[in-house]
Amino acid sequence: MKIAFVHHHFRPGGVTRVITDQITSLRDQVETLLIIGEPPSHQISFPFVVVPSLAYDRDRGVSISPVDIARSILNSVTAIWKGGADLYHFHNPTLGKNADLISAVKALISMKENILLQVHDFAEDGRPGGYSRGEYPADCHYAVINRRDYSLLIRSGLKTPGLHYIPNAIRPLKPAGSEHKQKDIVLYPIRAIRRKNIGEAILLSLFLNTNEKVGITLEPTGALDMKSYTDWRNFVITENLSVAFRLGIENDFFTILSRTRYMITTSIKEGFGFSFLEPWTANKMLFGRLLKDICSDFMNKGIKLDHLYEIVKIPLTFIDRQLLHIKWTTCYREKLNQYGIFDTSNKVEEYFNLLTENGCIDFGILSEDLQKQVILNILKSKSKYNKILDLNPGLRNISFSKESRGMIESNKKIIKDEYSPERNRSILLDVYRKVLSVAVTQSIDKRVLLDTFNTPEKNFLLLCDSAYG
Repeated sequence: MKIAFVHHHFRPGGVTRVITDQITSLRDQVETLLIIGEPPSHQISFPFVVVPSLAYDRDRGVSISPVDIARSILNSVTAIWKGGADLYHFHNPTLGKNADLISAVKALISMKENILLQVHDFAEDGRPGGYSRGEYPADCHYAVINRRDYSLLIRSGLKTPGLHYIPNAIRPLKPAGSEHKQKDIVLYPIRAIRRKNIGEAILLSLFLNTNEKVGITLEPTGALDMKSYTDWRNFVITENLSVAFRLGIENDFFTILSRTRYMITTSIKEGFGFSFLEPWTANKMLFGRLLKDICSDFMNKGIKLDHLYEIVKIPLTFIDRQLLHIKWTTCYREKLNQYGIFDTSNKVEEYFNLLTENGCIDFGILSEDLQKQVILNILKSKSKYNKILDLNPGLRNISFSKESRGMIESNKKIIKDEYSPERNRSILLDVYRKVLSVAVTQSIDKRVLLDTFNTPEKNFLLLCDSAYG
């Protein structure tokens, strides 16, 4: 079996990691070839070819027609495999980073090539800049990385023979050498982009033991993310808070891991949810924000995450309510308009009133400036500090008992069994056999995707560029 993996690039990141794990797990079972739009940013140990017309729109040169892109893909493969590929496994082809890729996939389908489209992220899910109103490829197989997306695509018109669930594999983390005697770091091991909700990690630092500090590993790369990140670093310095940045840049990650007491996650949006699984493989407890629609996959397998919180309630009196109103309603209308949905009956105002009717708002919904207002209020007033604890008792005494060891061992075993590279390989091979043997007639109703992802409670200001500042 010859499988061609297709993506825009091979830069460090979540999708690159998944492709690497898939190719590595398959190398003894099938022949693989990676097709990317630019040379890889690091050395890789498996065959690849570069097709420049696959690159992001911002990176590629002269645009060529989708049919020519499809032919370039085929030609690059036949130059390596004379008979071509048995199957083309695309990763995130519908995200809109390359405006011609969807049409190129349609061209490949019309040429009777076997196609599997694995969706990691949806343009309909807070990414209006990548949204195209054209139809997604029909009559080919799709794959997703969580059950939420599986159910959504079934509701959107796909059929079970043509839709596949491929959870990511988990590579266990192991601290370097022996465990460090001084465990003072509460680690948030992420690249600090806005959706990772850095302000909430800083908020948690206010409720730690006096000898602990939150540690954030990596810097973002995008301009707006970097501006937000720099502002948070300056805020932490000004307020003398127990937060350290750049730990993964200035130190070996696995050495930092050996100094880690436990890990946290405060992200407001994830596709698969590595951050909910990896800590346990390093014998670390996890604390922070539960994303129930993602974590239900893990919890249904017996992984214990019910000690995490779903929201952090903040009294509206702690922030500028009028500013929140302006930012939230403006952001929601902008997003809906970008998707071609227009608020003709003033529903957005009604949604805002419902969101705030109990006098509180979730900290994760707030923009950075409003989050800073909350933190400053807590720092300046012991009564407001206690008010947050009363509203969010899970923040009181963030620590773990000796009984936590049992939870760690149980979760680690389930993760090892359910998300191993060996299990991932077995799932992939089964999916490939089905793609090659089962012809499907199906299409996606994009309106279902839009309606599901763009509900008021998912209007996070950290996902809205205009809400920054």
